[in-house]
Amino acid sequence: MLALYWLLLAIFAGWQFCHVFFGPASDLIGRMGSGQTGAGFVAAPWTTLLFRLAMAASIGVPAIAWLVYLVAALTDPVLPDNIHPLLVVNVSWLAAATIWAAWVLVRKRSRLFNSWPTLARSLHRPDSVWLFCCLAIWLLFAGWLMTSTFRQIGSQLHAGYSVFSDFAPHTALISSFSQGRNWPTVYPHFPGDGIAYHFMFFFLCGNLHYLGLPLAWAINIPSILALLTFTSLLGFLAVRLTGRPATFLLAPLMLFLRSSLAFFTQLADEMQRNAHRAGTLRIALGELWNRAAFIGSTPRDEWGLWGVNVYANQRHLLSGLSLLLVVLLLVLPDLQAGLFGPGRSGWKIAGPSDWRRFIGICLIVAMLPYWHGSALVALLLVLVPVALFAANRLGFGLTAAVAVASALLQSWFFSGQATRVVQPALFWGFIAPDTSLGRVLLYLLTVTGLALPLALVAFWMPGWRRKVLMAGFLLPLVFAFTVSLTPDVTVNHKYIMISLALLNIYLADLLVRLWTWAGHQKKPLASPVLMRRALAVLLGFCLMVTGVLECRLVRNINQNSVSLDTKSQLVQWVQANSRPDDIFVTAPYHYNAFFLSGRSVWFGHSYYAWSAGHDTEGRFMRYKQLLDACGQDLEAVRDLVQREKLDYLLIDNALRQAEDISVDEAFFNDNFQLVAWFPDLGDIMIYDLNSHP
Repeated sequence: MLALYWLLLAIFAGWQFCHVFFGPASDLIGRMGSGQTGAGFVAAPWTTLLFRLAMAASIGVPAIAWLVYLVAALTDPVLPDNIHPLLVVNVSWLAAATIWAAWVLVRKRSRLFNSWPTLARSLHRPDSVWLFCCLAIWLLFAGWLMTSTFRQIGSQLHAGYSVFSDFAPHTALISSFSQGRNWPTVYPHFPGDGIAYHFMFFFLCGNLHYLGLPLAWAINIPSILALLTFTSLLGFLAVRLTGRPATFLLAPLMLFLRSSLAFFTQLADEMQRNAHRAGTLRIALGELWNRAAFIGSTPRDEWGLWGVNVYANQRHLLSGLSLLLVVLLLVLPDLQAGLFGPGRSGWKIAGPSDWRRFIGICLIVAMLPYWHGSALVALLLVLVPVALFAANRLGFGLTAAVAVASALLQSWFFSGQATRVVQPALFWGFIAPDTSLGRVLLYLLTVTGLALPLALVAFWMPGWRRKVLMAGFLLPLVFAFTVSLTPDVTVNHKYIMISLALLNIYLADLLVRLWTWAGHQKKPLASPVLMRRALAVLLGFCLMVTGVLECRLVRNINQNSVSLDTKSQLVQWVQANSRPDDIFVTAPYHYNAFFLSGRSVWFGHSYYAWSAGHDTEGRFMRYKQLLDACGQDLEAVRDLVQREKLDYLLIDNALRQAEDISVDEAFFNDNFQLVAWFPDLGDIMIYDLNSHP
């Protein structure tokens, strides 16, 4: 309950942040501009309340997580070993925030009481019913997606087959804060080299775990909250831009049920495979429905790289995208004024309210680099065309400057080098198997289906705001195919997904227009109403059928899981007999119960560290040298242990059987003290590397 109270107070802090920097929600909404059809929906009492709550949660939770982290980092060096910094900081925050909230509620009690009758009267309005139905859909979807892929039953922590790989670093990072003392922060799979991974969402989960939530709920509750805020904000942005309340549900839905040709190509393959059998189509559809592997014919499709599984895997993505949407909503008044207002040629920030708004925006982007770096890069790309046509252009310049400065400062603070985390290089073609222009376009069509061709149709429809925004929405996709910021260009898939998430606003608008386009329009379609609606249904089917199947595949794949024992004897011994910041030498562990202890391993599974820019090859050479006892040289071994600040060696059957690794077990047994032995857990033997035999 304490963790849930922490989240509630964080949302309250976000509400106050919005009030100070952005003013009343109704005023902000009124300046954004929309079509007549949706004006009543976006200004309705419950919609306005939800909009402000979604903004408050999206801003407040990361902001307070950052506050707790930074104060804990400052207090950790001066606190004794038996007092965890999260204890001191959380007690102080909870006490101060409770007093703050009580003071605000007492001051504004009359305004709060006066607003309830209006909300109560509007509860049965059609817009309110539609809003609550959409929220119920997203709550059920979020609960299913997050808990079906990661859950705890008894003492066993289950990660589904489609996500356990990514949960290796997630669970290690969370436990490093809740069970360890990860300040200065390191990557638990690669300590001693700072951290180049945007880990702050997992610090939030670690803090909630420390406050009493079981590990599964400590990550599932923030993930569910992030999905709810993201869908609410994307839906609100869609209605704000298109004026069509139906897009409140349809735009987010088209993201999770993504467009692709994968369903059709896979169906063709299954029909060809079963061509000799009667009822070929029925059999092929049955094979797809019961399949327990992801579909697709392009590279990395077997990872579930594009579908709904991404949001179950990368739990911090939707939280970062919520902040991106908040900023987009906040700058809509500037684009509106720049395109249609009297101040469209101005570059100066117009007045005090605009100054406050851009200061708030700058504070938001300052939080993003280590919350989700890809979301920040995508946001800056989207804002480029917007800034060219908007009023208050100086504000956009300040936002970009703060974003870059914050990214450099955080990179220096966490990884030791300001330019190490991002290593930009021109890289044409993303992961397309053939990088000729024609083949890249064919690859893009295969991956995204009809989404981009229909986006071009939507782009040429009337409206300058539509064209400016769609140009911005496309830039992350263009970036993904031309630039690589990390050693593994595959991570650029997030930019493509972000572009599609935003373009879905206008694709949803296109489908709704087809459905509702009446004969009295100035330029009516020649086709009768039924044919136009049939076309809308057909296009909707083609756009979303792959995503529908992938939801089923996620369910099928995650019927099987990899489990960790939270009450493992090894974890209990490590927690009781080692310091929170001790470093263990182990097998290259992946998703392993050892990390639930909160300790780090000197050389874990190398992919995560390599993709984040760490020198895994150099450390692997030293790792092999150490395990081979430096050619039976005890002084060389002790020197390496001291230089790398190593504490324990854990030898188990996984290490003994590892390829390309030779362990001189007899040497360590002769020269170092054996401090623990677990014959029933893979014959684990733990040696103190700072001891004598």
